[in-house]
Amino acid sequence: MSDLIDWYNDAENEGLLSPVELAALFHYRYIRIHPFEDGNGRIARLMANYILARHGWPMIVIRNRKKAEYLEALHKSDQKIGKVPSDGARAPIGKITSFLAFFRKTVCEEMQCEIDIVMSAEKDNWWYDGQRINFRSQNGERLLSLMRDKPFVTFTEIAEYLSVNRSAAQKLVEGFRKKGYVEILSQKVCLSVDA
Repeated sequence: MSDLIDWYNDAENEGLLSPVELAALFHYRYIRIHPFEDGNGRIARLMANYILARHGWPMIVIRNRKKAEYLEALHKSDQKIGKVPSDGARAPIGKITSFLAFFRKTVCEEMQCEIDIVMSAEKDNWWYDGQRINFRSQNGERLLSLMRDKPFVTFTEIAEYLSVNRSAAQKLVEGFRKKGYVEILSQKVCLSVDA
């Protein structure tokens, strides 16, 4: 770990790597050192975000829908570096091309998401896992607005609010549950999205 910190301080002072390259390489090297029994990925992502923020770049989130792609990019870079942890801890930027490509793409996607949020002129925008929700009917947006105001709501209350029968309310909620927007707890529904 002290070698990683020394390398990072030297790399910052040299200024040869862009903030995105520096954050990606730090992340990769940290993961290969694997200093803790649990939480190494979270700490690596936190430190990468610290590096980005330190340089005035927006922080990123590795979205749930991107987890497999994230792990595959790390794995492909591991294959180029080799199995020995110390080799990974000293990996050069040119050998982690798969992970660097994933990291750059993620930075671009997260920046675009932030731009989309700012540029949207609508009063209520609903986002889930970094993507804007597009509703097929007004009832979808009305349901989420109801749930924002009343976090735990019954199917009967939803049906009354939307002026539909209970079966139609259950169908709408089930569609949202499959997408991950809401959770069903006993006979109450709670919200998983951000307004």
